[in-house]
This record gives sequence, C-alpha cells and structure tokens, in this order.
Amino acid sequence: MSEYMQMTLEQLQQEHAELLQFNEGLDKKYKHHAARAEKYKRKCEAIENLLINPVDQDMTLKAIKTVIERVGEV
Repeated sequence: MSEYMQMTLEQLQQEHAELLQFNEGLDKKYKHHAARAEKYKRKCEAIENLLINPVDQDMTLKAIKTVIERVGEV
C-alpha cells in the first residue's frame, strides 16, 4: 500500500489502466466458462429427461448421442 503513496499521478493512472485491462480479461474468461457450463447443463438436463422412462433402449441411446452432439452447439 505504501508503494502507491510514492507513485506519481502518471504512474497511478498507468497502474489503474493495467488493472482495468486485467479485470476485463478475467471477465471475458468468466463469461466464456459460464456459457460453456450452461451448455453442458442443458445437455445433462436433456439426457436426464431421456432417462426418466427409457422404453426403447436403442432409441434412448440414439437420442442421448444426438443431445451430446447438438444441444447447445451453434
């Protein structure tokens, strides 16, 4: 903390800019991972719904494969 007291205004502004840039990078990573987690959550929910009452096992397996391949993909 005391090192900031010794900095000039220009140095403080540079430090501030670097911190903002760092935080923006973290925000982008967070949003990317949150979107990815949501995609996999939807896939898991869809598969869970298929497993509630699997009458035809072959069709259930095919449906699960389709969910894995397509749900949440753009």
